[in-house]
Amino acid sequence: MAEISAQGRRPVEIWRGDAVRHAIGRSLGPDAIVVGRPGSPSPGWLAGLPFGPDQFFLGSASGALGIDDLPLLLAAMLRELPSEVRRVYHYDASWLGPVGRAYLEQGFQEFVHRFSMQRRLPAPNAPEERLRLLPFAADQEDLFVETYARCLVECRSPMSLEDRQNPQAALAFQSAQDHGPDGRRWYLGLQLDGRPAGMALLDRYGPAPSDWVVSFLGTVPECRGQGYGRELLLRTAAQATRAGARRLHLAVCQPNEPALALYRNLGFRTEETYRVFRLAR
Repeated sequence: MAEISAQGRRPVEIWRGDAVRHAIGRSLGPDAIVVGRPGSPSPGWLAGLPFGPDQFFLGSASGALGIDDLPLLLAAMLRELPSEVRRVYHYDASWLGPVGRAYLEQGFQEFVHRFSMQRRLPAPNAPEERLRLLPFAADQEDLFVETYARCLVECRSPMSLEDRQNPQAALAFQSAQDHGPDGRRWYLGLQLDGRPAGMALLDRYGPAPSDWVVSFLGTVPECRGQGYGRELLLRTAAQATRAGARRLHLAVCQPNEPALALYRNLGFRTEETYRVFRLAR
């Protein structure tokens, strides 16, 4: 049953889990939280999803929102977040003043700019064969966690740095997400002598098999600047092609100039640029 909270004469309804589908017509997963106006359908709502072990992501508000609706729904959402949530993010592609002001008034800060990029597949073949991909297996979990932690050392992505304090919990959270049958694939990039050079996470981008996304790509410090990241990305793209993908998506933050240069060189083009707002609780 939905929970109702009142803000003066403007009631806000809270939906969780299975109730989300009945409220907005689609499922966002068992841990989703949606706040909105009472009604069927609600004239306006704001959705939030877990983003990591102690992180939460707020999507764009939807529906016929008035100028005062977003601040109201945002305040209600922040009251409903679980106590273990320590960082909250929002990606804003609108660049409109009222949206940014609503988040800033709730204590958010503008964190980074984030580029959403894509290219059609197949991608070029890897020019060298210095890596082989090792798919994730339970008996290799320690090696994956160790490599993931090493990929975060001196990492230039502010989003990935949030996982540095507890890479095992971050990796476990990501691995447990349900993206449909065979929809989430971790790969280690192993050098010919068996040492890890980096790792990648390949995800379904949506329900269609034609779109996949590289959710994480990283190399260990001693392998940077030597072409391993390029080969790892191309080999991961080849796996997406074999899975039926026709487009490959990824995202990169503005401070990570080497990654931006690599992706552009491989034919990725920017779809959208987001302002990332971040609230540390």
